[in-house]
Amino acid sequence: MAVTVGLVAQVIEKIAPKSWAEEWDNVGLLVGSGSKPVERIMLTLDCTLDVIEEAKEYGAQLIVAHHPLIFRPLKNLRSDNAAAQVPLSLFKNDIAYYAAHTNLDQSRLSSSSILGELLELDKMEYLERVYDFNPNRNDTQEHGYGVSGYLRHPQKLSDLWSKFLDKLKQAQIYAQAYDLTGVRLAGSLDQEIRKVAIVNGSGGRFVPKALFKGADLLITGDVDHHAALDALEGGMAIGDLGHFLTEAPMLKLLKDFLSAEKALQGIEILVSSRNRSPWK
Repeated sequence: MAVTVGLVAQVIEKIAPKSWAEEWDNVGLLVGSGSKPVERIMLTLDCTLDVIEEAKEYGAQLIVAHHPLIFRPLKNLRSDNAAAQVPLSLFKNDIAYYAAHTNLDQSRLSSSSILGELLELDKMEYLERVYDFNPNRNDTQEHGYGVSGYLRHPQKLSDLWSKFLDKLKQAQIYAQAYDLTGVRLAGSLDQEIRKVAIVNGSGGRFVPKALFKGADLLITGDVDHHAALDALEGGMAIGDLGHFLTEAPMLKLLKDFLSAEKALQGIEILVSSRNRSPWK
């Protein structure tokens, strides 16, 4: 029996409320109707024309993506406007589109946590905490970005990084096998690493926070030249996995979460195989 787009949205928002999203973000149902019946869902980080074609072939009525479809206002929906091609294709194929972005980053489905568990970090906590006061319950709810924690035993950066990449290849934290492309490391290979901070996605802005927390290594993605220099000047190494590889574990976690929800039993869910890192 089919459920609706609106019900799927409610399930996701139980664990990643839209109120958690940053003001600049654009989350929730962005294309389609909440009353649309759903029998098949495709999960992806990014929505591209290839992903829409895959969803069409799969017979999906809904795409749930991490990255919002529209950040800036579209001035037109003309066929010769490149920015309009994805929403036009969604409309053409009658596929609804729901995005959970910075709100999902702060949920327990965050990739940061699973990467921290892969490193077996002790005393793991949020790298940046956010507190929400709930007047209905008269309490404060805690969520946040990234994690930090301690290795069980200090390790040289070279040894830790090599072992970490091997674990990424072997551990089943991704829905499918991905090439470890675009991976970079900055810092002295002989540096002793004891405390590690992890932020999925573009985490360059968290360099000051990781330094303040006393991290010896920050693992994240999309670190620019100046952020890397700031980290090194502060005595902290940087491991840049790229945006895709730091966030893709969320797809498996989200699939497992949705599949376990009683209200969605019978709904088929597939993680896109065509959405991959753009880097070769």
